[in-house]
Amino acid sequence: MGFKKSLVAVTATAAIAASAVPALALENEFHGMFRLFGAVSNFNGSLSGQGFFNPSFHDEGGVPVLSGKDAPTATYFAQRARLMYIAKANDDLKLVTHFEIDSRWGDSAYTSARNQGGAIGADTVNIETKSVYLDFNCPITGANVKVGMQPHDDAFKGVLFGADMAGLLASRSFGNLDASAGFFRFDDKGTLPGKRARDMVAATAKYAVTKDIRIGGAYYFIDDDRSGDFGYVDQQQGDTNTVHNVGVNAEANLGPVTLDGFFLYQFGSLRAPASRHVSAFAGNVGARGNLGPGTARAEFLYVSGDKGGSSTTNAFQSVDDEHGFYNGNMQLLFRDAYAMTIDNAVVYTSNNRDQGVIAGFVGYDLPITSKLSTSVNAGFASVAKENDKTLNSSNGKYLGTELNASVDYKLFDNMTASLRGAYVVLGDYYDGVAAGGETPDDPYMASLILNYAF
Repeated sequence: MGFKKSLVAVTATAAIAASAVPALALENEFHGMFRLFGAVSNFNGSLSGQGFFNPSFHDEGGVPVLSGKDAPTATYFAQRARLMYIAKANDDLKLVTHFEIDSRWGDSAYTSARNQGGAIGADTVNIETKSVYLDFNCPITGANVKVGMQPHDDAFKGVLFGADMAGLLASRSFGNLDASAGFFRFDDKGTLPGKRARDMVAATAKYAVTKDIRIGGAYYFIDDDRSGDFGYVDQQQGDTNTVHNVGVNAEANLGPVTLDGFFLYQFGSLRAPASRHVSAFAGNVGARGNLGPGTARAEFLYVSGDKGGSSTTNAFQSVDDEHGFYNGNMQLLFRDAYAMTIDNAVVYTSNNRDQGVIAGFVGYDLPITSKLSTSVNAGFASVAKENDKTLNSSNGKYLGTELNASVDYKLFDNMTASLRGAYVVLGDYYDGVAAGGETPDDPYMASLILNYAF
């Protein structure tokens, strides 16, 4: 065979092989963010050795009390990078991966640990896996399916859970009805997989009554078989705890004002540390609308608590500290949506040490120019019920009032700098609870945030 005939044969073979390649081609998507959070505070970052209500558990949050009246002032810089890679085979199939790298300037170097690596030299193995899951449209049922470690939030503004979790979720629309069902495994503590696990079955639906009115419902069943694992403070513990969560939510656009809210009821049984029935609830109503040149917001939240001493507990059973009510735009009173590895709040969980919470919030967002905007917020909180977890049962129930403000400047289309300040006036709940019978100083925080998203 001559050279030209050989070249033609090779070229033809390559063309045939190339025709099969597109089936394996992928679209590559990259997304992510970088955030720098610098703060001066006597609350966030100042808790080491100062104690909380229960100093054995960080996820209790709360005001430092062991050092007496004066909590030390902390100055810190924390940074976070999130990197997302999506391998898209076609419009119906993709693999989503999401990773995170956290550190605080000066914390450590030359080690292997999460949330470390900010000291001179760096060289720390500290990458975290947030989510890895398949996202595909099932050709048989028409449902969208997500299977793997994935982000999943409840249908009740985060009072129950909001976290990355391993499981399977199927969602589909039927005209004006959107429905989903799934299974998630929170924990698996035993040597035989599945025998000492905490699992959740989830089902949600939302129906568009009109283009301006939507109503929905959700059911979450949590079964906890982690016998002997008492590693949490405010939620299911022990042997065969079962909690049913059933609720409704709604949203209505009434012209200049949008109203939304939910009601969530819990029932079931806790077997440890003591056998008790559960009968608890959480409710919320919110409003937002245009007011002058800006947008006004308001939220009210009630989460039931328990006094103790009864065979039935009315304490709302939140899922660990893997949740947060962020709609009030608080920075200290409730968990800060922009906090990272240094994260604290007066009300850290909706369970709030079995006391529940009564809270209200108002806010106003004002755009000044196309790049400059500001936001002001105020909120109050009180415990719903006092119990044996309170600092001083003779005190009142009022936790405090927060005032905060932020100024945001858009340096680029996807990069914003924010200057913020927050102050909490503590309520009578904290009178005389610090060392020496003193009342703790009011919490404050000034922060500067640089946020880049792509």
